Amino acid sequence: MSRLSLAGAAALLAGPLTMIVGGAVIPTLSDDTGKQIAALAGNRQAMLTGMTLQTITIVLMIAGTIWLALALAPRAPKLASIGGVLAVLGGLIVLFVDSVHAGAAAAVLGVDPAQGTAIFHRITSSAAVSAFEPLQVVQDVGLVLLAIATTKAGAPRRAAAAIVLGTIGESAGFGTGSRPLVIAAFAVLLAGLVPAVRALVAARPAGRRVESVEAAVA
Repeated sequence: MSRLSLAGAAALLAGPLTMIVGGAVIPTLSDDTGKQIAALAGNRQAMLTGMTLQTITIVLMIAGTIWLALALAPRAPKLASIGGVLAVLGGLIVLFVDSVHAGAAAAVLGVDPAQGTAIFHRITSSAAVSAFEPLQVVQDVGLVLLAIATTKAGAPRRAAAAIVLGTIGESAGFGTGSRPLVIAAFAVLLAGLVPAVRALVAARPAGRRVESVEAAVA
């Protein structure tokens, strides 16, 4: 396994772990402006740390998803291609939306709460953010397709089911602002990704041996 592949697999597994820590640290995951401002005022460091870990999670998941799609391409080319494109595109949209929220949080640090709430709301409810927020579901669709593709690469069906369940759960958790649900969903997602990655890593050397045998016979 090359260093690049190892880095991709590690990123895929590190993503959920980072979000589990981030979910435990951040005071609130609610989209409500008042709750976010209150959390920034009451526990600024924890809020900023949690938001930073969320951003790191997205970057890791994007990198890991690219590796997953490439690793699955020989066994399930259509699912890997479509799922990979959707998951990465969706991840970039999530990164954009979260970056706007992080920027808004930074903009209201040290500002009067009433004024800060108005500024925060104005930034996070802008036309660009409002247009992109519904498209975040594209990432979930892509991950579901990649989960299905893992079964064609030898991963257990229960692993694919865990990936799908974790993906749906984390989307619901963020949608409702439920920290416990988000943490549990990423734990389930990780439980599914571990055997899927193990199956892909184990299959790659075998594939190379088969190609070498075929080349020798020819």
